[in-house]
Amino acid sequence: MINLFKINENDNWQSVNDGVMGGASKSQLTHVDKLAVFSGHVSLDNNGGFASVNRRVFVTSIATDSMLCIRVMGDGKRYQLRLKQGVGKGAPSYGAGFKTQANVWQNFCFKLSEFTATLRGKRVLDAAPLQWSDVVQLGFLISDRQEGDFCLLVDGITLEDSLGQ
Repeated sequence: MINLFKINENDNWQSVNDGVMGGASKSQLTHVDKLAVFSGHVSLDNNGGFASVNRRVFVTSIATDSMLCIRVMGDGKRYQLRLKQGVGKGAPSYGAGFKTQANVWQNFCFKLSEFTATLRGKRVLDAAPLQWSDVVQLGFLISDRQEGDFCLLVDGITLEDSLGQ
């Protein structure tokens, strides 16, 4: 198991919300009692409807069949775990969705094949295959017209081989 995410206040997370398109959603990632807290408000005003945070990661020497596992407590809303292989404007994001149960700790594990490439909310059918060694960014997104306040607690993000080690 490789811990990709040590929860501390020195993590450099960046918010990217629908304000880039004129929307009014807000989000941030803060730290409380060794947990990361992705929270904010999704607004549908001005054709908005998404909020996200991301950070740089450096992944090397990982087996192709490794799974990305997260331990989270949510609010009953749907979220996406997002990865990027490049940070340029034309680089697609690769997302895997998960639905939280309110106030319940949950573990989710994702294989590379479960991530779907999108760019500006539209599926990218000819995107390069996702490879762990090419991943440079990791983040969380809430969208799908889920208007209102949201809160996702993150206890850990790890890479595990297919045997759960």
